[in-house]
Amino acid sequence: MPQITGKDKKIISLRQKDFTGKGIGESSPAEALSHVFLRGSISIEAALTMPLFLLAAAIILSLFLMMQVQYTVGNALDCAVSDTALLKRPSEKTIENLTKAAFYKELVQQNVSLSFIQGGAAGFSWRGTKADQISIDVRIAYQIKFPIRFFGKTAMKVSQGRRMHRWTGFQQGERTGTEGEWVFITPTQSVYHENRNCTHLKLSIKSVAAASFKKNHRYAPCGHCTKSQKMGRMVYVTEEGECYHYKIDCSGLKRTVYMINKSQIEGKGPCSRCGGN
Repeated sequence: MPQITGKDKKIISLRQKDFTGKGIGESSPAEALSHVFLRGSISIEAALTMPLFLLAAAIILSLFLMMQVQYTVGNALDCAVSDTALLKRPSEKTIENLTKAAFYKELVQQNVSLSFIQGGAAGFSWRGTKADQISIDVRIAYQIKFPIRFFGKTAMKVSQGRRMHRWTGFQQGERTGTEGEWVFITPTQSVYHENRNCTHLKLSIKSVAAASFKKNHRYAPCGHCTKSQKMGRMVYVTEEGECYHYKIDCSGLKRTVYMINKSQIEGKGPCSRCGGN
């Protein structure tokens, strides 16, 4: 190994120094400092800290994915209950079955990752769900799997519920003396709808990976949730919409529908799909 020779011809070699203090006092501070840094010490520290950093990043990412699954499941439950609450003719048991069917249909339309759900589609428990002539009370319980074992646990128990008053007024198809008397409108649209299940009223939200979305899309940015915000891993769009969204709970992805008498409509034309001639 190369040796360092000072003015006093004293030979100083790292091989001649040890960590018991022998010889270090005779060296300069710079020479003594060189004993602190062992060859490969930085590599050892990186090898120890990198797995911890990757583990922390994986846990944080997993928590965000679990929150997204929980929110999307809740949104599917909202849509299912709001649809069946408009039906007043079916019996209580039929309403329960229709709510469950609508819920699973919404899960498929919203591309919910069932791989995070313990047991998949069969992992939802409907214990406590009931319906009567006045309201629908839905209770679901399920477990969201941890991608990695977290403090010895492999899944997190989640329970969600919705209660909605059933529609007891005029039902489309009933005769009230004036055919086509009731229509459906929203606060933002300039048309009215004769069918509550019109695709312009019923949104189908899809999540798209941001990497593939940037390459080719026909949507404009949402004026509410994309202002001064960076695009995340996922964006949300609808088949009938014209904007993309950064947040799945953006108000632009919601529909507030009113049922009013057709004679009260002012300045709104018929929908080209359900009300056009």
